[in-house]
Amino acid sequence: MRNALILFCLTVPLAGCEAIMFGNLIVSCAIRPEPVLLPDNLPAATVGVPYNVRLEVINTSTPVRGIYVSDTYALPEGLWVEQQDHDVQGRITGTPLKAGTYEVRVSAGTYGTQCAGLRASRVYRLKVTE
Repeated sequence: MRNALILFCLTVPLAGCEAIMFGNLIVSCAIRPEPVLLPDNLPAATVGVPYNVRLEVINTSTPVRGIYVSDTYALPEGLWVEQQDHDVQGRITGTPLKAGTYEVRVSAGTYGTQCAGLRASRVYRLKVTE
């Protein structure tokens, strides 16, 4: 009986403390800023000329998991994204092979810790001239 009483007396105050900590976690997850993918626009490219544009993810509370390009709205042939895991910066690099105007969807995700990771996405219009 004595052990049960001691266990009860220790558990109840700890449960209250955990509830407060959990509440703080929920609030802190809810008020995190959304990450933003920069730049706002991509500069024009020229067929056969090397292209190199910096991408950056700002407002991140955790490291960046990756910067990706959609298969549906892909970069023109000859261009790709380079980015190191955990780095807030990446690059669109390469040499475009074909002229045209392309809609390109670039997304970036952050790692989660106590909160789920967040995502930033932007659709760019990339013009490649002859």
